[in-house]
Amino acid sequence: MNPRYLPVLLAFGALALTAQPAWAQRFGFGRSSSSLVGLAANEAVQKELGVSGEAAGKLRSLSDDYRAASQKETTALGIDFGAIGDLPRAEQAAKNREVSAAMAEMTLKLTAEFLPKLREVLSDEQLTRLRQIQLQASGMEAFSEPEVVSALAFTDEQKRQLVELRNEYSRKQQDLDGDFQQRFARIRELNAERDKKALELLSADQKTQLAALHGKPFDTAQLGFGRRRNN
Repeated sequence: MNPRYLPVLLAFGALALTAQPAWAQRFGFGRSSSSLVGLAANEAVQKELGVSGEAAGKLRSLSDDYRAASQKETTALGIDFGAIGDLPRAEQAAKNREVSAAMAEMTLKLTAEFLPKLREVLSDEQLTRLRQIQLQASGMEAFSEPEVVSALAFTDEQKRQLVELRNEYSRKQQDLDGDFQQRFARIRELNAERDKKALELLSADQKTQLAALHGKPFDTAQLGFGRRRNN
C-alpha cells in the first residue's frame, strides 16, 4: 500500500458494516467516519467529556494502539490506492466496493478488540456523549447509521435524493486534480457542501430528530481531521 494514502485511510476509521453486535452499533463503531477511539483522544473532546489526568492518558495510549493496529491490518490487506486511482471510473467504483468490504471486515475485528477497552475508561454517559459528537462530525455519513435511519424514517424519495447527492459528490471527489494535500483540503470542502445540501432534504421534524441524536452542539472544527492534539 502506498503510505501517502494511509493518513486519509486511518482518518476514516469506521467503514460500512452490515453485521455487528448491538453494542458496537450503539457506541459508534459503524459507518461513521471517525472512530470513537480517535475522538476520545482529542483534547477538546476530553474536555467536553470531563476526562483528565490518568484517564486522559489511557485514552491517548489506546488511540496509539488503535492507530498501530489499523496500520498493521491495512498493510496486511495489501491495497494499492494509487493503482485504484489510475483505473477507469467504472472499474474504480467496483474496486472501491471491494476495498470497502475488506475494510469493513477489518473494522469489525478492531471493534471487538477496542470497544471493551474504551468502556473500561469511560462511563456509559460519556460514551453516549462521545457518540453524539461522532454523529455531528460525520455529517451525511451518519445517515447510513441504523439509529439515524430508524429515527429519521426517510421516505423513498429522500433515499433516492440522498443516494444521488452522495454519488454526485463522490464523482466530484474522484475528478479532483492537484497534489495530495490540495485534494485532501478540497475533499473536506466538498463534504461540507454535500452535508449542507443533505440537511436541506430533511423535513422540520426530521431535523428535530437529528438534533436529538446529536445532543448539545459541539464545535467539530476542534477535531481537526485524522489527527489529535497533545500527542
